[in-house]
Amino acid sequence: MTELIFLGTGAIRPQTPGDHTAMLLRHGDANLLLDAGPAVLMQLHRAGIDPAAITHVYFSHQHGDHMVGSVVLPFYPGFRTLMGAAPVLEAWRQLMHVVYPGLLVRLEPQIAYHPLPCDHAHPCPALPGVTVRLALAHHGNVPAYAIRLDISPSADAGTQGRFSLVYSGDTTPSQAVAKLAAGVDLLIHEATYLESSGEDVGEVHSSARAAGALAQQAGVRCLALVHRSAGDPAVWRDEAAGIFSGPVLTPLAGDRLHLPNDLAAFCR
Repeated sequence: MTELIFLGTGAIRPQTPGDHTAMLLRHGDANLLLDAGPAVLMQLHRAGIDPAAITHVYFSHQHGDHMVGSVVLPFYPGFRTLMGAAPVLEAWRQLMHVVYPGLLVRLEPQIAYHPLPCDHAHPCPALPGVTVRLALAHHGNVPAYAIRLDISPSADAGTQGRFSLVYSGDTTPSQAVAKLAAGVDLLIHEATYLESSGEDVGEVHSSARAAGALAQQAGVRCLALVHRSAGDPAVWRDEAAGIFSGPVLTPLAGDRLHLPNDLAAFCR
């Protein structure tokens, strides 16, 4: 079984310090970190995860609340695969050159860079039974990407245990993301603001209602709202549920899902 740990679910100004959106997917012997904001070490500590155990890191885009905490991970022993679109991986390399000049040359024997495609599904490196695909989202003038993971735990399990998820990173409502998420079991989508609040950052982010509309269009089984601004999570859930007919989750830091069993319980 695979475990998804929500390390944080907040936006750039989270309600609780250190609650920037990040997740950990534990699958077999692999630990895949999905984004790594400034408090990622504290987040991993709270979840009982040794940073040295991280085997893969995926970056959705180069913004600091999604990437900047990762610069310390190479100082922990272990070989890691860094994944993302080619321009995002290059942004990480440039960030390392700025904060630790000249050090990356010594650290790179412990790092594999794996650019991910947008035009086809691709085997996930060192993750047997997992395929991955990206879609270019829209987040202002910064290249940002959603990732789809299709997971089949073992060849002898047949269809049992298979599931799929999409994590949107940061994006305005995007037809590319809707297409990527078509029919997935779990869509983890940003919902930075509420339309009912009167706030509008729609040029770079999505509202809870917009995330619900996209989930409904894509026909996903379950929607989880992350990258939420401060406020009662139930209000975010209610706004998305006004347009999405499936279960809507508003996870908090530390929440865990055992996949696919927990999703099956939610979707009964």
